[in-house]
Amino acid sequence: MAFCFLPSSSSLSTESNKVESQTIAMTTSSSADAALCPYTLKPISSIDKSELAVINPEESECGHKCSLPHLISYIHDASAGSTHSCPVCLQSKVTVVCDGNAADRVLRGEPHGENDAQERVVCLRYGPIHYYLSLQSTSSRITATSCALSRIGVVLGVDVKHGMKIIHNGKIIYPDKTNNDVSEKILSISSLDIAKKRKKPSLVVIGIRKQRQLYSQGSKSNAAAGVQGVIFAIVGMLTPRALWSNMSWGIGWTINTTKSLLGALYLFAKSMLYPPQHRDE
Repeated sequence: MAFCFLPSSSSLSTESNKVESQTIAMTTSSSADAALCPYTLKPISSIDKSELAVINPEESECGHKCSLPHLISYIHDASAGSTHSCPVCLQSKVTVVCDGNAADRVLRGEPHGENDAQERVVCLRYGPIHYYLSLQSTSSRITATSCALSRIGVVLGVDVKHGMKIIHNGKIIYPDKTNNDVSEKILSISSLDIAKKRKKPSLVVIGIRKQRQLYSQGSKSNAAAGVQGVIFAIVGMLTPRALWSNMSWGIGWTINTTKSLLGALYLFAKSMLYPPQHRDE
């Protein structure tokens, strides 16, 4: 006699959940690759990870990506000192910015790559923003540490040799009066901050940015900035979160308006059918 064993309902549900999760992951990945940068309007997948900005990677509602140089110009040049929202969702406040290589390591609490100790991350505060920047992999440890300062200067647009200062616990560690290279010290402090997952980086960078505004220069750039602002607004309105928010608000407004209108018509009809009676004194 042959027996046929059917899979249990729990195993079927487990398999269906796996398939569903894989489908969602594939959909999310494909949508992220197909997303466009709100500044350059180029696919996110075409931007080099060292030039890619990941905004607030620890927030489930954000974590959006765009061009790193354009984002820094938007934050520190357009209206320095004011609060800036994510240029993609226009909802979350920009507090943390990672480049494409550093984002995953920061979330895992890993200051460097698993297979390459030279791929290290430097974290710092510049203005109100926390930055996590990766260093390119090199075969020489000396080259890897010495490029920490240049990486900070290039990304932030600050002159490393003239004007930039780095402060740690209230003390200026760069420039060093003894002319020692402090790059290794900067990387060690950053590694400790990332490993302990501190809320704020210990290093604070002070310096005036060079004239590197990517827009708002001259009348032509002002016109381009206006067109770019319109594009940002349209892109922001077409995001799923913005569409859902607008739809919810529209439905609520329609329901409240309809209720008010029907209530007014009811009172009017009632007053016509049953006019108020005046008492004779």
